[in-house]
Amino acid sequence: MFENALATILQVVALLAMATVCVAISVRLRLGTIIGYLVCGLLVGPGFLGILPPNQLVSLLAQFGVVFLLFAIGLELPLARLRAIGLRSFLLAIAQILAGVAVGTGAALAAGVPPAGALVIGFGLSLSSTAVVVPFLVERGELATRFGRTAFAVLLLQDVAFGPMLILTLALGRASEAPVFELARTLLLGLGFGGLALFFGPRLLDRALRAIVASGPHELFVATTLAIGMGAAAVTDAVGLSLALGGLLCGMVLADTAYRHQVAATIRPFSGLLVGLFFVTVAFELDLALSPPTWLAVLAGALVLLLVKGASIFPVAIALGYPKPLALRLSIVLAQAGEYAFVLWPMARDSGLLAAELVRPLELAAAIGLAVTPLLARVAIQLGETPSPTGLPDAEAAAPPEAEEAGHVIVVGAGRVGTQVAEMLREAGIRTVGIDVDANRVQRARVRGLPFYYGNVVHPEVLESLHIEKAAALVLAIDDMAAARQAAALVRYLFPELPLFVRVLDESEAETYRRLDATVVVPEVIETGRHLAAATLRCLADRKREGDSRRP
Repeated sequence: MFENALATILQVVALLAMATVCVAISVRLRLGTIIGYLVCGLLVGPGFLGILPPNQLVSLLAQFGVVFLLFAIGLELPLARLRAIGLRSFLLAIAQILAGVAVGTGAALAAGVPPAGALVIGFGLSLSSTAVVVPFLVERGELATRFGRTAFAVLLLQDVAFGPMLILTLALGRASEAPVFELARTLLLGLGFGGLALFFGPRLLDRALRAIVASGPHELFVATTLAIGMGAAAVTDAVGLSLALGGLLCGMVLADTAYRHQVAATIRPFSGLLVGLFFVTVAFELDLALSPPTWLAVLAGALVLLLVKGASIFPVAIALGYPKPLALRLSIVLAQAGEYAFVLWPMARDSGLLAAELVRPLELAAAIGLAVTPLLARVAIQLGETPSPTGLPDAEAAAPPEAEEAGHVIVVGAGRVGTQVAEMLREAGIRTVGIDVDANRVQRARVRGLPFYYGNVVHPEVLESLHIEKAAALVLAIDDMAAARQAAALVRYLFPELPLFVRVLDESEAETYRRLDATVVVPEVIETGRHLAAATLRCLADRKREGDSRRP
């Protein structure tokens, strides 16, 4: 038993070491982390070094990876973000998904695949890779452009569409003996369970997490978050759905609570590694022992997949009125089959909808498409941003948080002063995002319609989730002076140019923040909230005038 445990530990150590090397090289080459994990999976698998033989550990890593991949994606799908998608972007996404399903299904039927299996192939081909494309757009600063916003909107709706596709794949896989009954039962179960979870879940989890925050340390919040994610996956699996659906639903439910930012910061270290290990297991299971003719067929299939999917996006975008250069860039960057294919196709294989001999080359072709996506994305970006015919920004493209929150003000503290600042800034038309470690204060602020969230601002991950790199200013209005000093030092260290406005209890505290080069320090002895808000508004107006004066 000890020898088996030691062997497993050594395998994990070797896997992590190889992943570290591969991801570091991939990031250095500006290919992103996902490509590094795929290369790692190929190297440690039986086809190359054989460090990790096929065993239960690989299966366990794959299952955990799928759950956290979909949990992290669901966490980025709050209803407010979906409502922000404009009509034209919505129509583009829906038309692209339908066209992709139709093309993929038709090609599979022409190749002799049964209708149910052909439909699942179409599902997998129609969805692009959020995990590869979005980080690349963020790194290149493209999410603030029309091209980036539109691509993000399409990917966002593809993420939503995956849920019904997953349920339908489950239903088709169980419909072999009693087709109508099993199909209807699984569809009703999945849609009913999902609907109830999305309707009641945010309220229930909001109250539960508020109680956890009020009664325990941060470690308890971490444990609760992980338990909720894995518990939701276990429940959906137990009722006859799947682990993957539970992870997606749990993320979507938590996305509409006041704790979304803190949850995102909490799971980031776990989900990042586990999602990476999911891609490791994807590459690990790829069958590279193919004959030269089969390899040529796979490479040709990968090329045809990219060309056909890209060609299906281009005319749809043109028909909806997008300029040809923009439509071309979208068709290039969204041409790949994404990570969802590696969830749907193995599920269809295990249920008998698709033959294993067919799934292996399909997965290999999709993996090749993922591998070349960073290169294709570079080509798309180099084609250049094309202005709209009116010269105005495209208001119909969805503004993702990275772009939508550019120029926002972060208000730390949901007490009397913080909420007063947020209200005055809102009245002045300045968008704010608030944060506080007191769940009760957060709840009271949200009741008043103020966008406050639970989270600890001294954690860099929470600041990152608030998109502080795009913020116009930060207002620090909390009573805990030790935490305030720590937060101010962290903000000033990470973002030395960000305007920082601080409320202090007395003049003796003010000198500390002046040494940290705070923009304005307001003692409590004056009407603090109004003074902070007025100083913030003056600073924003000055910065806007400076920006206008620099424009030609």
